[in-house]
Amino acid sequence: MGSAYRLHYEGADPNRYSNWLTTLVELLPANGRVLELGCADGIPTARYLSEYVDYVGIDLSSVQIEQARRNVPQAQFDIADMTTLVFPDNSFEGVVALYSIIHLPVAEQPDLLTAIHRWLKPAGYFLCVVGAGSWTGTDEDWISPGIRMYWSHADAATYQAWFIELGFTILDSHFVAEGEAGHTFFLLRK
Repeated sequence: MGSAYRLHYEGADPNRYSNWLTTLVELLPANGRVLELGCADGIPTARYLSEYVDYVGIDLSSVQIEQARRNVPQAQFDIADMTTLVFPDNSFEGVVALYSIIHLPVAEQPDLLTAIHRWLKPAGYFLCVVGAGSWTGTDEDWISPGIRMYWSHADAATYQAWFIELGFTILDSHFVAEGEAGHTFFLLRK
């Protein structure tokens, strides 16, 4: 599915991931430890970040993790549910969640965001793409026939309020257009 997703969306802005990731790498210490939530097949995020940082990617799909291990053998990948992950406080210089958190029920997202804040070291960075408008639903034939995808997200103002309440500083936030809709990009510092 990671490959199909990439092919489907590359036409919109093929450089957006590299622009986001370059900005993050410029902020991180050399060989800093970075966690990606929902790494899919490892391309492009794991492939790029693992050149600069100590990268750990997790995904719920064993198929995606198998592909990621083949695509980016120098990185660490684990099969895990992001809502049940346990890491010591201050474990990472960075956490990345590009379009992954929005596949969890909205009611579960604040707890995950709280955990992410705890996992980050002081002055650590959180790069994410979340909802722009409040919506929960499914697409029965997402990208390919027979692929059912679930989304659940709050609006951008709610995410912003959650981040500020947790103690994040918002370094960048903007709308990411996708067809007739879109999402919200956030770059945050603990």
